[in-house]
Formats: sequence, structure tokens, C-alpha cells
Amino acid sequence: MKSAHGRSTDVWIVLGCLAVFAAAGIPVAGSMTDDSYIHLQYARNLAETGQLAFNRGEPSYGATSPLWVAILAALRLVGLGAVGWCRVLSWFFGAATVALLYRFVLRLDGRREVAACAALILAGEAWLLRWSSTGMETSLAAFAVLACLRAGLEVGRSARHSALFGLLLFLAVLARPEALLLVPLAAASFAAAGGGVSWRRRCVWLVVCAPLLVLWFLVIRAHTGTLLPLTAGAKQGRFALSGAALTGFLVALKIITATLLLPALAALALAAAWLLRDRRLLAGWRGSFPGGVLLACAWVFALPAVYVLLDFHLLSRYLLPVFPALAAAGTVGAARLFGGPALRRMRSVLAVFTAATMIQSLAFYAAVVVRPTREFTRGLEEVIAPIGVWLGENTPEGTVVAAPDIGAIGWYSRRTVLDLGGLVSPQINRMRREIDLERIIDQGLYLEFGPDYFVDRHGEPLRFEGAVIRGVRFEAVASGSVSNLGIRKPDPVTYVLYRLHPGREEMPEAGDGKGAR
Repeated sequence: MKSAHGRSTDVWIVLGCLAVFAAAGIPVAGSMTDDSYIHLQYARNLAETGQLAFNRGEPSYGATSPLWVAILAALRLVGLGAVGWCRVLSWFFGAATVALLYRFVLRLDGRREVAACAALILAGEAWLLRWSSTGMETSLAAFAVLACLRAGLEVGRSARHSALFGLLLFLAVLARPEALLLVPLAAASFAAAGGGVSWRRRCVWLVVCAPLLVLWFLVIRAHTGTLLPLTAGAKQGRFALSGAALTGFLVALKIITATLLLPALAALALAAAWLLRDRRLLAGWRGSFPGGVLLACAWVFALPAVYVLLDFHLLSRYLLPVFPALAAAGTVGAARLFGGPALRRMRSVLAVFTAATMIQSLAFYAAVVVRPTREFTRGLEEVIAPIGVWLGENTPEGTVVAAPDIGAIGWYSRRTVLDLGGLVSPQINRMRREIDLERIIDQGLYLEFGPDYFVDRHGEPLRFEGAVIRGVRFEAVASGSVSNLGIRKPDPVTYVLYRLHPGREEMPEAGDGKGAR
């Protein structure tokens, strides 16, 4: 049993890590992404109509986090559903993830020095800082997965602990669909590393989780017509062991090593020690269920590998749920591989390891992350949101707006949105499986669905002004420039709202591509 002094020490360590997290997050405080408004729109409609729908009356599985939508809807029902509260919640779950990582590593390794360094590394991790500031579900997903991994360490204690793991795994799937990967990983890990635990305890979690997942799939299929979020069709390529897979691997490697290079190397070294059966390095897991330890390690490598093999369009927030486990594995690996048995040496190694990792991450954060995050938020507030406001004030209900970025447009306009990204419009999602977004827009393929307005996003301003495409004439109504679309799209773009006038004769195609089409 822990002494009062020990509990007090833990509290002060966690508070110190949270202070670092809060201070480091100040430069991006108040940030938003367009996807933040997608969840807000879903939450508003869920609270007001009971439907999981972006466009009222059109249920769709376009929100990748039903759990996040449900939380926001609950807040809205008690009068707290404003934009500011989704930011508060996002930050709260980011902070909670830092605190939980300390508990996770302390349970895993038993040494406060190791747990404190892991939590401190995560508190200064650039991607967590960014996505915890934007009102997105990303920090909730990271917390839910880590809570699941923490419960996995206790599966061997009793059937009740195993059942708790199953429940938390189900909630993690609702937080982000990628957590489904934990189901086969847990089954394999618990089978391979039993640690003397009975099969009954090792399988109780599945008896809890499987029916809940089946029930959820039946309900969501009946409600929306799909089993998984439409993101799968919009963001995923095709399974292939090809050059595309190599490119995807390099993208994943770049995202991870940009902030956690040393923990990634230490985690690889720890994995190698396990493969070589180095018992000196792998012993003493504080009585944790070995299958839970193996699950946490497998998760670090499996999720990036699946993304690469399925050719997903990778973003940093998709990989964030592995970062807490990676920070844990890297810090424990550094302590065991290089720290040695002497406490003084271990502390010195951890101090250098933690300082070097935090310097790398915070330098990347300051040089690469902060400016694009703030600039896009400004563009969202000054250009995209006002287009939505204009539509809400100047168009009748029933107006259909085609747009590649739908969050702020839908939230502020309250008009029906034809999502050219394919996240909430099934007909566009099906089209995008064969045709890329640029061709859909340039050739006006979306016009067959009868939109009244179109929001264009391109580096060339007013490129469709006066053009006639498929018998529809484009008239510019409003426009504005956004300095960048984020870290990977640093060039300025112009958003233009066009009113669409149908029934016009097709005009000859202009030679320079700027006139009628």
C-alpha cells in the first residue's frame, strides 16, 4: 500500500507535468480546425433531433468519433455546447492523458523517475499540444486508448478487471475507429503471454466487448447505412506492397521522429531485447499481466504499419494515439538499456534522455507547428466562417452548398452541405473511390447533385468566375485569402463562394483554362 507521502509525491509530479503542458500550449491556445466544426454540427443535430447527421434529416456516419459527438451533444443539452467548450474538453483530455501516462508507467516499471520522465516528455510533445488545442477528438482518443492499455496490465488480476478492459476497449473504438485494431492485438497478446493466468480471465474481456461492438454495428448500420465512418473511403487508398507503401512508411516515420526520435529508437531497442529474450532487461514488470505489456508494445508498431499497408492519407493526429505508449516504451527502454542498476546513473541517463527529447519536440513545435496552426485558425475565423454566416443570412432553407471544407460552412449557415471531401455525403464518397477531388471539381461532376452554391478552395483566385460547366454558370459572390491550410500545405489559397445558375448553354472551352468550360 502506498504511504501518504508517496501519494503526495505522485500528485506533485503530475501537477508539475501538467504545468509544463499548460505553459507549452499557450502559443496555440484558442486554435480550431474545420473538422472541429464537423463534430459540433453532428452534436447539434444529435442533441436537437436525435440523429447522427451533419445535414439535418440525413443520417450519415461522417463523424469519426461518435463518443466525442455524444459528449458535445450532452453538453449542448445542458447549455454548454458552444465552440469554446469543445476546446476546453480537448485540452482537458490532453492533460488527462499526460496524468494517466504517469500512472501507466509507474504501474509498469515501478520507478517514479521513469514515470515522471515519460509524462514530462508527453507534456512537451508537439503533436499532442497542437491537437489538444483545436477542439478535436484526438486527445480523447489518445486518452481512451491509454486507459485501455492501462486496464490491460490488470487483466490477469480478476474477471472483473478483464471485463473492465473489454468495456474500455469498446469506448476506445467509439472514440476513434482505429482502436478496433486493439481487438485482434489483445487476443493475440493475451494468448501469447499468459503469465500463468487462466484462459477464463484472459477471455472475459472479449465476452464483454464483442456483443457491444456487434450491437453498435447493427445500430449504426441501420441508422446511417454504413458500418464504419465514411472517412475510410475518403482517406484510404488501396492495399498494396508498392512504392506507395514505402512513401506512406516515410510519412509515418517523419511524423513520429519529428518529435520522438529518441523514444522511438529506445522502443526499437527494447523490442529487440524482447526478441532476443534478454531477461535482464525485460524482468520486473511490477506484476503486470504480461499480455498487457505485450499489447502496449504491439500497439506502438501495429497502428502505423496498418495505416501504411492500407495506404491512408496520414496526418499527425491519426498517429497520436500511439504516442503515449511510445513515450512509455522509449523511456522504460532508455532506463533499462542505458541506466544500469545504479540509481545515480539511471537518473543521469533519464535526465539527458528527457531533456534531449523535449528540446527536439519543443523546437519543432516552435519552428513548424505554431505559426501554421494560428494562421489557419485566423483564416477560418476571418474567411471561411463569414462565408457560412453570409449563406445563413442570405439564402433560404433548403439551399444546397457544395464545398470541400464543410465544418464552419455547415455550422454557421445551417444549410444543407454537399461534401466534396466525401465525409458526410455518401454519393460523393462513392465517386471519390474512383475519381480524385481535383477532377470532381474541375469537371463539375458534383453538379449532377444539384447544388445551389459552390465554395472553391484553390491557389488561383476566381478561377471559375463567369465559367459555364455542364450548363451551369458560376457567379462569384464572396472571396477571401487564407495564408495556408496547415503544416503540409503551406501555400496561400483563396476561398470563393459561387452562386450557381443552371440552364445556361455550354460555352466553348477557353484556351488558357481560365474562361468558360
